[in-house]
Amino acid sequence: MLEGGKISGRQAVYLIVVTIFPTTILFLPYLVYAEARQDAWLSILLITVFGVMIGDIIGRLGRRFPEQTIIEFSRTLLGPVTGFLVGLLFAATFIYINSIIVRQFGELLITNFIPETPVAVTLCAIVLTTVYIVRHGLEVLSRVNDMILPLLFIMIFIILGLVVPFIKTENLMPVLENGIVPVIRGAVPAGVFFTETFIMLMLVPYLSKPAEARRIITRSIVTVGFMQLIMVLAAITCFGAQTAYILFPALEMARTIRLEFFLTNVDPVILLVWILGGTMKISIFLYCSTLAIAQLLRLREYGWAAVVTGIITIIIAIVPYEDSFSLADHIRNVGPLLILPIQAGIPLLLLVIAVITGKGTQK
Repeated sequence: MLEGGKISGRQAVYLIVVTIFPTTILFLPYLVYAEARQDAWLSILLITVFGVMIGDIIGRLGRRFPEQTIIEFSRTLLGPVTGFLVGLLFAATFIYINSIIVRQFGELLITNFIPETPVAVTLCAIVLTTVYIVRHGLEVLSRVNDMILPLLFIMIFIILGLVVPFIKTENLMPVLENGIVPVIRGAVPAGVFFTETFIMLMLVPYLSKPAEARRIITRSIVTVGFMQLIMVLAAITCFGAQTAYILFPALEMARTIRLEFFLTNVDPVILLVWILGGTMKISIFLYCSTLAIAQLLRLREYGWAAVVTGIITIIIAIVPYEDSFSLADHIRNVGPLLILPIQAGIPLLLLVIAVITGKGTQK
């Protein structure tokens, strides 16, 4: 194996949660509200169920091939040529998603805090940091995340507690005013985030107990779904119809907090949440893309592959997008069409082939 480290089930849950959560607290309320309006919270419930279903597929694949990543068992199922192409597609998908995450990171910083800084400088600083983490391996990445994720949750709950005085429950009414169709449309962009459990297709061989993959993914999705439900409800009840025009609702919630004269301007807390959580998420996707490329090319170690993958990620993050809104439009309109068939469709197809051919561990 290229990776000699092992992680526990709890560490895997933490990795999945930090993979999904940081970007969802920023963009998702805006993306979902644009379609579902005051029923956006129902979209979150719907997509959580969908995420659990996809996670079950990924977990079943992990149990059948507990010592192989998708780069390896796709060759077993599809043959060397087709399997290589599937592995290459997944490596490209990891890089593509990571480039979007990096650009989100950069846009948040540039738009709200450092507007005079060139976007290329910001993105290079972000990716170089994550390359350093990835080169130290999965165990180090997991231990860093063990310290960061609890801190993120504490800060988020503090902010949610402080915005309670600004909540107006009437903003949630009427329920299902336009039927169920807007709820389903609102769930589509969220699907891109809630199927990011497909990172486990690269991590199952490094679990201390690979057979627990399904339970790990289910726990992770339910946790993220609960947290995102709270964030969307908070955004809707605080801002109402204005949520459709606020690109970073969590940041705006932090800016609304005013407790007399001694507690104002707590938006740097959200910045800290995003910097810490975003760094971990980028590191995880960079790790998965690096490991995928190293396995495709049959490298003996992935140190320099991390550097090359990081450079490719920066280039893809800079070129296609003009600003935050063009990025958000891409995520809402283009992302699901490109990513969901890969994240959900290909694992389902591979599982069906494995069941029909009887390949993989049967227990």
